Amino acid sequence: MKRLFPFFRKKIEKKEEIEVSEDVMRVPRLIEPLLNKAALDIVDLYKSKLIGEPVTYIVPAIWGAKEKGKMDTVQDEIYRKVTPLIHEIFDTLNLDCQTASQRFAVGYMIKGLIISKITYMIEILKNRLKDDVAVGDPKSERSLAYVEPIGNA
Repeated sequence: MKRLFPFFRKKIEKKEEIEVSEDVMRVPRLIEPLLNKAALDIVDLYKSKLIGEPVTYIVPAIWGAKEKGKMDTVQDEIYRKVTPLIHEIFDTLNLDCQTASQRFAVGYMIKGLIISKITYMIEILKNRLKDDVAVGDPKSERSLAYVEPIGNA
């Protein structure tokens, strides 16, 4: 028993050294700009449509399917724009997803994050438009490129 303790201690110490030397932020640094650019581009291109629709309008556009009925042309265009990005992010993650369930789970998280970013931007834009109308500002559309979220994950 005494011989096993030093053996396991060395294994644990070696594992900790490997984890410390790895740059854990490498992949997030690659993915975050892709997500931000995609969300910003979609909101900029389709803001007039997105502002007039319920915030849930974006969900079928990202998933590529609507629960009831067909997607409209804007939702279809958004889906065609976001699909290559989702594949690029999936490839950047370089995960060894063996099963369909694992691939779906990763795609589910990526799509959920894109939906969250877009809905956040839409709500900010709606609030800014309300504020501008209340103040009487003739420049009612400020650029979303300068909106900073409160913190990063």
